[in-house]
Amino acid sequence: MNEIKAKIDAEVAAASKKPPEILQSIHEVVFDFEIPNDVKITRTMARFATLLVNLSEQADKITRKLVCLTWALVFLTVALLVVEAIRIWHR
Repeated sequence: MNEIKAKIDAEVAAASKKPPEILQSIHEVVFDFEIPNDVKITRTMARFATLLVNLSEQADKITRKLVCLTWALVFLTVALLVVEAIRIWHR
C-alpha cells in the first residue's frame, strides 16, 4: 500500500513540472525497453494527462489575461469616442 502511495505522490509531484519536462519523462518511459508494455501504456497515459492538465491551466491563465485586455480596449475605445463627441459638439 505504501508503494502505491509513493508512486501516486511521485506522479502528483510531477504535475508541477513544466511541459518540456513532462514530455521528457514521457519519452523516457516510452523508450525504456525494460518496462513491460502494459506498464508503459499506463505511465504514458498518466503523464500525458498531467501534461494536458498543465497546458489547460496555462491556457486558462492566458485566456483570462486576454479577456481583461479586451475589456480595457473596449473602455478605452468608448472613452475616446466620448472625448471626440465632446470635441465635435463644442465646435
